[in-house]
Amino acid sequence: MKLDINYMCLKWTVIETGCEFNDKESAAYMDIFSHTFLFSVAIASVTLLSACEESNRDYLQGYVEGEFVYVSAESAGRIGTIFVKRGQQISAGDKLAALDDDIQQKQHEIVNKTLNSEISLLNNLEKGARQAELDILIAQISQAKQDAKIAKSKLTKYEKLREKGYVSDFELEQAQADNHLKQQRIAELSSQLKNKQQPSRSDEIAAQKAKMEASRLQVEKSQLEMRRRQIFSPVAAEVYDIIHHDGEVVSAGTPILSLLPPESVKIRFFVPHAKLARVSVGSLVRVKVDGAPSLIDAKVQFISPKAEYAPPVIFSSSQKERLVFMVEATTLQPQEPIRLGLPVEVML
Repeated sequence: MKLDINYMCLKWTVIETGCEFNDKESAAYMDIFSHTFLFSVAIASVTLLSACEESNRDYLQGYVEGEFVYVSAESAGRIGTIFVKRGQQISAGDKLAALDDDIQQKQHEIVNKTLNSEISLLNNLEKGARQAELDILIAQISQAKQDAKIAKSKLTKYEKLREKGYVSDFELEQAQADNHLKQQRIAELSSQLKNKQQPSRSDEIAAQKAKMEASRLQVEKSQLEMRRRQIFSPVAAEVYDIIHHDGEVVSAGTPILSLLPPESVKIRFFVPHAKLARVSVGSLVRVKVDGAPSLIDAKVQFISPKAEYAPPVIFSSSQKERLVFMVEATTLQPQEPIRLGLPVEVML
């Protein structure tokens, strides 16, 4: 076919130009036409193969993304100490930082002393009077009984003398009144002693218990405020960044550190609308990360419900699909940490 085409081209040249060529000239023209034709065929073949390769290539562009956990203090204050460094791996509950708590320590001392005072007062109400007060009453009762004994003896004597006419009615009545008064005094002091030996009234004790519980709550509140000055890690993660440092004053809710949990690292890629039916939540994809020795298995966790007109980051000039959908996937097997921002290729 090559010789026939060259011969036809040469024949057409001779006819159109009216030129005649010798054998050497004919051979030279034949060689020129042959090389030109083969070169054109080669270019067409490469173009066709490239088009086929591009059409058969089944990967999508994406990158590594992460969702950070921002750790902040619940109250405003000056940062006393940062206990971790960037890149450090930490566990849930590890101490990350602490704010100055001098004022909170003083408040805690005050409420703690108030609680001790309320407890002592309650114990005093529940025990009754002191023993010294009880001893005084006991001595008074003993004296009253002695006086009553004398009054009783005097009354008995006056009653006998009245029968004989040696004592008037008035004197007898005085003796009777004195004896009655002495007996009443014994009853009065005995009642006071019994009352002193008993605890305070129930309503007074209840009121004091309420005051004690209020003081106890103040102590717990003070302890909680001091604990809130200590910042602990809510998750196991890598310390990605330290935003504020020792000595800086921060307000409540201001992030001090950012953490990157391993489970929050994800593969984010973009699927053209023509291939969206091949992807679903829970489906598996294979991911090639730049610099990684092998492919990584990942599971699709999220598919954007809304189309975008172009990926926000384009790593290839040939990646120009429109109407793409953002998809997020997480890796399945444990592996070395994937650095954020690395470009990836996702095979469906």
